[in-house]
Amino acid sequence: MTSQKLSSIPKTARLLAALGLTLSTSLFVYPSASQAGKNDAAIPAELQGEWLYGRISSIQYQDQITGQSAAPNGSSDRFIVAANGNYQRSRLIQISTYNCASNLFIEEKGKISVNDQQLTFQPTESSSKGQICNSGRTYTGKNTAKPETYKWSIDKNEYGQDVLLLETSDGQGQAHYGRPQ
Repeated sequence: MTSQKLSSIPKTARLLAALGLTLSTSLFVYPSASQAGKNDAAIPAELQGEWLYGRISSIQYQDQITGQSAAPNGSSDRFIVAANGNYQRSRLIQISTYNCASNLFIEEKGKISVNDQQLTFQPTESSSKGQICNSGRTYTGKNTAKPETYKWSIDKNEYGQDVLLLETSDGQGQAHYGRPQ
């Protein structure tokens, strides 16, 4: 390449070329004023990644005759959000009283949409399975998960770690999610 041709290339491109790197061009489309703020595919960076909620009851039941402990009560919700809005989510709920343990496990995949402080999980596929009171009665289902919308915010806990707060649209329920360690 001649020095005249080289000087016509922007400085950044010359630097990349000197380092043996190539520069490819991209087409940028800027939204019109009527489309500003309507980028549904954009997931805020602070929502991306893995989030986990879990709680186990401190009350444990024990069979007075056998001495066997019942399975604990608890729930867990784990999801991973990609920058393009795809998500994977796994939830478990287990309820135990004396010799009766019931549980429900749900796995789903889909898209998350964010509109201001509203976050909606829109499942495209799901599976669920459960058991009712150790009775052998089981439940399985496919694609039964429904869309869920929450108000969301991110705060810091006392250790400076991110905490995601999801609140139901009626304001009656909320859960605090952290990043897995």
